[in-house]
Amino acid sequence: MSDFPEEVPSAVEVRPEVVFLYELLEQLTTGTLQIPRFQRPFVWRKDQMTDLLDSVYKQYPIGSLLIWETDLKIATLERLGPFTFPPTIGRSVGYMLDGHQRLVTLAAALVARDTDGTDDDPDSDLWDMSWNLDAKRFQHGLAIEHPGELFPLTSLLDTLRFFESVSRLRAALGANSDLMNSYTDEVSRLARAFQSYRVPVIRIRRTTLSEAVEIFARLNSKGQAMTADQMVSALMYRQGQKKESFDLAEEIDSIEEQLAEQSFGDIDRTTILRGILANLDEDIYRTDWTRLTSERRERLLPRLQEGVDRTSASFDRAVAFLADTGVHTSRLLPYAMQLVLLSAFFDRDPHPDSAKLRFLQLWFWSSSFSGWFGGANTARVSSLVREFRSVASSSEMPIKLANYDMNAAPVPFPSSYDMRNARTRTLLLVMLSLQPRYPDGHLIEEPWREIAEKGPGAVGHVFGEPPSSLARNPANRMIRPPGAARGLLRSWIDRNLRDADDEVLASHALDRSTMDALHKGDVSGFIRTRQLLLVNVESAFQRRVGLVRRGRGSRSAQNR
Repeated sequence: MSDFPEEVPSAVEVRPEVVFLYELLEQLTTGTLQIPRFQRPFVWRKDQMTDLLDSVYKQYPIGSLLIWETDLKIATLERLGPFTFPPTIGRSVGYMLDGHQRLVTLAAALVARDTDGTDDDPDSDLWDMSWNLDAKRFQHGLAIEHPGELFPLTSLLDTLRFFESVSRLRAALGANSDLMNSYTDEVSRLARAFQSYRVPVIRIRRTTLSEAVEIFARLNSKGQAMTADQMVSALMYRQGQKKESFDLAEEIDSIEEQLAEQSFGDIDRTTILRGILANLDEDIYRTDWTRLTSERRERLLPRLQEGVDRTSASFDRAVAFLADTGVHTSRLLPYAMQLVLLSAFFDRDPHPDSAKLRFLQLWFWSSSFSGWFGGANTARVSSLVREFRSVASSSEMPIKLANYDMNAAPVPFPSSYDMRNARTRTLLLVMLSLQPRYPDGHLIEEPWREIAEKGPGAVGHVFGEPPSSLARNPANRMIRPPGAARGLLRSWIDRNLRDADDEVLASHALDRSTMDALHKGDVSGFIRTRQLLLVNVESAFQRRVGLVRRGRGSRSAQNR
């Protein structure tokens, strides 16, 4: 019998209604409307927030809110945005399943908050919003700092605050009565718009959490607002007296932090969830979680708890393997799914022998250069996950893989530089393998660190305005050495590497021909010569890691 019995509903009740916005804001700020803990934190951008306010002002619909009303006690967020929610002991509570980003935005803009100057919210600049009287638009900013230009939105729903703000506006404008009358009419219209605005609300009663989330998923015509892990968390959440509740979203938070400490903080939550599912031999691409039966959910729950611990360990091993292979940060990982495959392998075999490690390295570089993940369908990737786990469990290495060709031809040298592109990241890994050096010949320690911390900004242009046909060529890019000022690298190279020996030049993918072109200001000559040099560097690297090109009559290292 499950330790987490699920409430059996007598009949699902779905009741639509229309509610004044100010009533919903009062429910949110007094704690009678709560945000379940499995919901995502506040993620909206500033432009999304001001666009929502503009829609309310113009009386445009902003979509319905979905609220689940139940006597069950569900873990909720203690804080979201600028609000700390009060305890709800002994009170009836509604749980918001859809719409909390919208409602928190409106509450932050419209509800006055008492501050004591101790708020350490790193996003505090998000919550102060005003109406720009001159530009006639919503914007972020403290109105009290510009009383003649900005009107505080927190005054729109409170009559006393409204008149106090109008008085401050009058004092700021002085004798300009015509402008004052115009602004007063303007903010009065603004206040009426927000005071009269009503929001459609769908309230769900007499149902379990799993059914409430299922209703949400089917009602939401714009698609699933929750991330995949949050949907699974909602469906799997159980709060029993014998065991602590299991919150998958919270566990994924921990794995995210673990990866970030190892410079892999850009791995998204869906990738982590897929890693967990792969290690449980579940469908890593499943999207319709609501169609799991209650019995199936109960069986999956303890396995998920076990899978989280195993995946945390296998991700550690996968990241260590990648570091040994030359990939020290997720910003240089060609495909996130490579991490999932490696995690699935190390889950089955935590300590592979040297033959298996060579197999993994060959597969990694082959899949990186060939762009296989960019064109593979989900069925093929899922099959490769299962095959990887089978290989990891076997004592013998296969002659070939059924779902991946280790002799896949590499994609040609990239025609343009874009760090979002897997082929560009693979090229950067090759450039890092050259072990960049300082002008005096000493190795640069952790040359990848700048990329991990600064991303694209760590790879600079050599020339600023090459011919249009060469404008985005990767040969015009170089990993910025420590101490090199921001901006173009041409001057730094000419000043610091002109007299450097060949070994130092080669560590930056340069040679005497490229240096001559650079010194003469021959932009086209430099880029074309360096591209040829980089192509040759990549070819040598591919041979070194065991890759061979098709048509040469030899087999990969795996098959030898």
